[in-house]
Amino acid sequence: MDDNKLLKDIVDSLVEERKSEKKFRFITRILFFLFIVFLIISVALSTSNNANYSGDHVAVIQINGMISSAGPVNSELILPHIQRAINNDSCIGIILKINSPGGSATQSKIIFDEINKIRAASDKKIYAVIEDVGASGGYYIAASAEKIFSSSSSIVGSIGVRLDSFNIKRLMDKLGIESQILSSGKDKTILDPFSNLTDEHRSHLENLLNNIHNQFISDIMLSRGDKVGDNAFTGLFWTGAVAKKIGLIDDLLSAYDVSEKFFNKSKLITYNGDRDILKELINTSITTTNNIIGIRY
Repeated sequence: MDDNKLLKDIVDSLVEERKSEKKFRFITRILFFLFIVFLIISVALSTSNNANYSGDHVAVIQINGMISSAGPVNSELILPHIQRAINNDSCIGIILKINSPGGSATQSKIIFDEINKIRAASDKKIYAVIEDVGASGGYYIAASAEKIFSSSSSIVGSIGVRLDSFNIKRLMDKLGIESQILSSGKDKTILDPFSNLTDEHRSHLENLLNNIHNQFISDIMLSRGDKVGDNAFTGLFWTGAVAKKIGLIDDLLSAYDVSEKFFNKSKLITYNGDRDILKELINTSITTTNNIIGIRY
């Protein structure tokens, strides 16, 4: 009798376990299905912006953040949106909305040159509006536009070049630590933080910076002509109100003002303002998975 009861308990337990497994698989399938539906909706939302690019409008291209080949502003991320606006017959003009303190001299130069090529090949007007800050490389990009505008309190300018380094040789000497670096080429360690900068190396770096600065000035003069005085090229920055007086900008206008004044109040459509929801979701999933299995960076 006890054996029969034990056998019955085992069978009942197996049945309940089987039911639990089925329920778990069912719930898992439902969650997986909902996940797939969410992915499809996310992709649709992130790619449906083309449907909004109809009817007369002004394309807004956001230049937000540091300029860098691997950062939020670079030629590969910005130029395709500008070209898309140029190719869209419903787009009657372009506004570069700039919030950037600068960054890579190379990327700034590439974007400046390419926008000038686009302007030369198209009748569409391209204007720049500096919002919070358009400094250094940010201003470089703004100078590629036909006209530059800003708020009276915007930060504008900083037309200069810098090279950051540091030297900890004295600290190393105090600690009794000696650096050992092997290199080929007598000047390969020119910016070695464990050695003092020689006069020869300092002169070379200063010439390098001056060459880049002169290219910067040349391009600004090419774009702005005689509007800008020599005092604008010292590396200082100013408010928009002062920038207008020294010729760095043309007027104190917002993007909405520009649309009203030059484009008959046409609606503004941001071409590069969409969030990539799918990419964010995938990155979040990877991060979550890494945390679960204990991977850290």
